[in-house]
Amino acid sequence: MTGTSLDGIDVALVKITGTGLSMKAQLLGHHAQSMPDALRSTLMSLTSGEAREPIVYMRAARSLGEFHAQVLEQLLAGGLAPPIEQPVDFITAHGQTIWHAPRDTKEELGGGPKSWQLFDPWPIVRRLKLPVCYDLRQADLIAGGEGAPLTPIADWVMYRSDDPVRVVLNLGGVANGTVLYDSVDQIHAEDICVCNLIIDRSVQRMFPAKRYDEDGLLSDTVVCVDWVSELLKEPYMFVRDRHESLGRESLNDSWLNRFEDYCLGTDEDERYVISAAVDAVAQSIAAWLKIQMPYRLVLAGGGSRNQTLVNRIQSYSDMHRYTLLSDDLGIPCEAREAMGWAVLGALSQDGVPVSLPQVTGAKGPGVAGVWVYP
Repeated sequence: MTGTSLDGIDVALVKITGTGLSMKAQLLGHHAQSMPDALRSTLMSLTSGEAREPIVYMRAARSLGEFHAQVLEQLLAGGLAPPIEQPVDFITAHGQTIWHAPRDTKEELGGGPKSWQLFDPWPIVRRLKLPVCYDLRQADLIAGGEGAPLTPIADWVMYRSDDPVRVVLNLGGVANGTVLYDSVDQIHAEDICVCNLIIDRSVQRMFPAKRYDEDGLLSDTVVCVDWVSELLKEPYMFVRDRHESLGRESLNDSWLNRFEDYCLGTDEDERYVISAAVDAVAQSIAAWLKIQMPYRLVLAGGGSRNQTLVNRIQSYSDMHRYTLLSDDLGIPCEAREAMGWAVLGALSQDGVPVSLPQVTGAKGPGVAGVWVYP
C-alpha cells in the first residue's frame, strides 16, 4: 500500500493459516520502495482538490498500478525478500486515497459517505497473472460508515494477546489507535489526530531539501508552549467524534503560515516550528491514551522511528515501562499496514466483513472488496 504521506510503497509478503477470524498471519518479507517523483507529484496535486482533466486521473491510476506491478515482480522474483516456498494466492492493494468525504450531504447529487482510492489493478493482473483484491472501503461507506479505519480487525488477527487491554498505536500520516480486548466485538478504534502529515509538512516548509524529521533530530529542541497551545486549537489535532476519520484534506496550512512568518521576522530557529508540531501531536495522542488506560502499548508506523515523538508520547502518557515496538512482536513498524491489508484481503476471500460497525459507524456493512482475475 501507499499511505497518506505519499512517500512510497510498502509491500508485505504474508503467510495466512486458518480461516476467518481464526486465521493467523506470519510476515515472510517486507520491502519499502520510494515512489517516482513524477507520480508522487501528480498524486499530491490530485489530493489537493485541484481541478484536473479526466485523463490525468486515468493516467495516474494506470501509473500507480504499473508501479505496484513493478515492485511486486521484484519481490516475487526473490530480489526483495527471502525465496518464496509456495505459490502466491492473491494480491491485496489499497490504492491511493485522493479524496475522503465521509460527510458528503448533497443528496440530489448522490450524497452520503464517500472515499476515493484511486487505483488501476489491471497491470498487476496482466503481469503477475494473479487475482487482485482492492477497493475495500466502499461496503462500509454505502452502509453509512466512515470507511475508516479498516485495520482494527487486522490488528486483532496480528496482535491479539492475553493482555487485558492492548493498544496498537499507528503513527502514520494520521495517528490512529486500535484498542484490543478478548473478542472482536469489544474492539474499538479511531483516528486521533494528524501525525506525520503535519510533522512532514513543517519539515518540508522549513527545510525544503528534507522530506521528514529523520530520527526526530530536527524536533529535539526547545518547545514553544504558546505555539503548541495555538496548534492544539486546530480541529484536526484532536478528534472529538468517535466515528470521525481524517485525511490529507483535513489539514490546512494556516498555523504553519503564521509560525513561518514569525520565524522569518525574527531570529527564531525554524526547528521551533517542527518541535511545536511534534509536541502537539504527542500531547493529543497522550490525552487519548489516558482515556484508554492500556495495559500494553504497541507502536507501529513510520512515526515510531521519530524518537523525539515517541519520547514525548511516553512522557506525557507515562507509558515508558509498558511500550513495545511492533518490531518486538515480529512485525516491523513500517510493515504493519501493508501486512494488515493482506489480512483484510484474506478475510474478504473468506466472506468476513472487514469493517467493524462500532468503529466506523456503519449500519451492518457487507463483505467488502472488488476482485479481478487473470
